[in-house]
Amino acid sequence: MSSGQKNKKKISQNKTPHFPFEEPPFRLSMGLVKIPIEEWFEIFDLQEWEFQMEEKRRLLANHHGDIFMAAPSSLAASTEVLNLMLKHLPAIRPDLYSQNGDTIRLKPYSMFQEEVWFTNPKKNGMHPLDLAARLVQEDLIIMLPPDSKKDQTSTGWWLAAGSVAFPSRWCLKEKFGRPMDIIHAPVPFYKEQIQTTVNNFFNQMPCDEIYARRNWSLYDNSSLRHDGTGRPSKIASKTITSSNAGERLWLRVERQTLRKLKKTGAILFTIRIHLRQLKHIVNFDGIASRLSKALLALPPEMQAYKQTDVFADSAQAYLNKF
Repeated sequence: MSSGQKNKKKISQNKTPHFPFEEPPFRLSMGLVKIPIEEWFEIFDLQEWEFQMEEKRRLLANHHGDIFMAAPSSLAASTEVLNLMLKHLPAIRPDLYSQNGDTIRLKPYSMFQEEVWFTNPKKNGMHPLDLAARLVQEDLIIMLPPDSKKDQTSTGWWLAAGSVAFPSRWCLKEKFGRPMDIIHAPVPFYKEQIQTTVNNFFNQMPCDEIYARRNWSLYDNSSLRHDGTGRPSKIASKTITSSNAGERLWLRVERQTLRKLKKTGAILFTIRIHLRQLKHIVNFDGIASRLSKALLALPPEMQAYKQTDVFADSAQAYLNKF
């Protein structure tokens, strides 16, 4: 049963979501946009904030070993991340966060119960990144440069720590400790089209500037956590039709940010999940047509990677009604 089915509270559909659909023809790109510090973390829908924070609490309580991993060499960068967030969050959202001495308080909202955490690892017994990720909806990943890996086997920036409660069809244990090129090897056209660009950007990225990018796919359920253990069954191709695709399919958008840290030179990668039923996004002018064109433009390899191939025809038939 999905997290959305277990929790009766509905995610708000009122805020305008991200629609990162590129105009045809398809081409893989980084799609980075520089953003102000105020937009580092997205907290604009408190109903959604409550829902995702509660779900992250539940998942961490039951699957902590699958969600959080950290190499010893990531400790300094993780501490820098936590310290930056402890200053940023109370300043940007004092209605939700407050810091008093060596504690950070998440204020109660609706059914979300107050949390108070010691920020000193000696008092809370937690890894700094583990605590940092509990403060926000976003998943957090720390990438370190190749010369930081003791075994010197890495030829690029590598995943040194992560708290990933809401993965989109991948598993932290399989990616942990690996360099960027290997992590993205399953992505069609990555090596040919953007691998060199990504590596150069990571190497040359200015410290403390923040960049955002977005990607999208369609899912046949509203679960926040997809750890790569399954894919839509062939049954879905028969049960999802142009008549019910609006109810059965969800647009899942990842809003990602990258920030190179000034003290350690590590890169913090954040991932924020947005979920919308297809029937809701067609209410926005021109979006049904844009998504239909984007689906049609996807090469077969990318459709298989996004796992939209099972129900793409039904989704397009539904979208073309609007």
